[in-house]
Amino acid sequence: MIEHQKQMETFGDRNSYSKTDQDSTFMRVKEDPMLNGQLKPAYNLQIATNNQFVLGFGLFQRPTDTKTLIPFLSTLSNTNALAEHIVADAGYGSEANYRTIEDNYQHHQAIIPYGTTERC
Repeated sequence: MIEHQKQMETFGDRNSYSKTDQDSTFMRVKEDPMLNGQLKPAYNLQIATNNQFVLGFGLFQRPTDTKTLIPFLSTLSNTNALAEHIVADAGYGSEANYRTIEDNYQHHQAIIPYGTTERC
């Protein structure tokens, strides 16, 4: 029971961690040459660019992009690297993200499609 509680404290709300790199989270990454589709310990790297120049980056323990947008925007805003237009693909679209951008970043325009935009 003590070992289980220690493991739960280590992974927190991430649901997983690697024993060799406890900060990483198991994620389904792009297919490897063996095509076995296994989960691998990884980080979710986010990069903000403008005219092919990197303005900022962030490493996250969350496998989904939806949960990384708000902390990443906060980091960019704190370093004055947040551009006027916030452009992202549908993987970042969520009600919480749209609402936060609308409420906290009034001088920025979000161009993030809804996840169901392409559905017929």
